[in-house]
Amino acid sequence: MACGGFISCSFERITALASRRESVPGEGPGLPGVPGVPGVNDERALHEYVARVEGHESQVTGVVGYFYRMYQAEVLARVAGLRGRDILEVGCGEGMMFARTGTHLVQMDVSMTRLERAAGRCRLRLCADGYHLPFDRESFQMVLLVAVLEHTREPWRLLAEARRVLKPGGRAIIVVPNDVNLSIGRLILRKFPIRYPDHLTFTTPGRIRRWLSNGFHVRESIVLPFRRLPFAANLYYFAVAERD
Repeated sequence: MACGGFISCSFERITALASRRESVPGEGPGLPGVPGVPGVNDERALHEYVARVEGHESQVTGVVGYFYRMYQAEVLARVAGLRGRDILEVGCGEGMMFARTGTHLVQMDVSMTRLERAAGRCRLRLCADGYHLPFDRESFQMVLLVAVLEHTREPWRLLAEARRVLKPGGRAIIVVPNDVNLSIGRLILRKFPIRYPDHLTFTTPGRIRRWLSNGFHVRESIVLPFRRLPFAANLYYFAVAERD
């Protein structure tokens, strides 16, 4: 389905189209079990479980919210000037990133619970899986993978799909956490489990660059919040990669 066709559809029709392709129970990469999460054996079920027990409001308030707004500002600065229909946000969660910005992009998430909470923030949203984006080749100028790759067992597959739907010269914006430091922060804040239960892959700048070497080249990369310090002393790695 081309981007133009997507824009003209209703949310209900979009969700139905994506669900026929994506919402097969148990489909997708399996998980060997997640400690402390009973009955969860695949990524979709895990993300739905976590969505039901923990909302995203806590991620945009207090100390956590301070750092969230830091990388949010970096993202917004790099999409400025693009039409909403030229941007795809994979893993939009509850629609916090572009709330009250006036930019109405295409937003998707694997969790229907998250999307229901995003109803007042996202005009163009659908439930779909990042492993199989329900869009034609070369549909978008920008794909956002912000705090997404760490939630998957096979992040390189999401990057391959992002490349497929990007136009030649299109760019992907990627933000991944330093899980070690985030876990220390959660411990200090007395949040348990210490590691986010739906973080499935440890991500590092080296791994991101290796995964991007197949079809992308990194145009820009920074660490946040302390740009002059190494990733080990920071919370996030931020990269802009251009499709070859």
